[in-house]
Amino acid sequence: MFSFIKKKSGEYPSESKWSILQGQNDGKPMIVRRNDSAKEISSNLEFVYRIGFAIPLLVCNEFGLPSNEEMISLNQIEDELSDQLEKGEISIQVLSITTSGMREFVYYTKDSKIVEKVISDVRSKFSSHEIQYYVVEDKSWSVYKEFA
Repeated sequence: MFSFIKKKSGEYPSESKWSILQGQNDGKPMIVRRNDSAKEISSNLEFVYRIGFAIPLLVCNEFGLPSNEEMISLNQIEDELSDQLEKGEISIQVLSITTSGMREFVYYTKDSKIVEKVISDVRSKFSSHEIQYYVVEDKSWSVYKEFA
């Protein structure tokens, strides 16, 4: 009567399951949120560009981690980036890395050209923070695999 259809490898995940990882970077604590569901799409040869958005923290504690107040702004920036980049399953967020006075959001995308518009929009909405970014080809998902 009922048939359960298993998702094929390489398909965009319908929902994301995240893990929290802890480690160190140059003797400072590092907190990583990893999208475990992204592994399903890592074999999809369309998602070959890695985008990194690095945000220097305005105020951090002695461990290089953000204050509770700044966390609110960082979460809003992350939500805006994801809303724009993941629309139409063009990109997927895979990591959020916080360490040494920085927060970085890592995505993989099919279309590297969308980044210019997205970064312009997000910077205009969140002028309180400097948002640095890069786009590189990364067919092997090397950064994601470092934390897998």
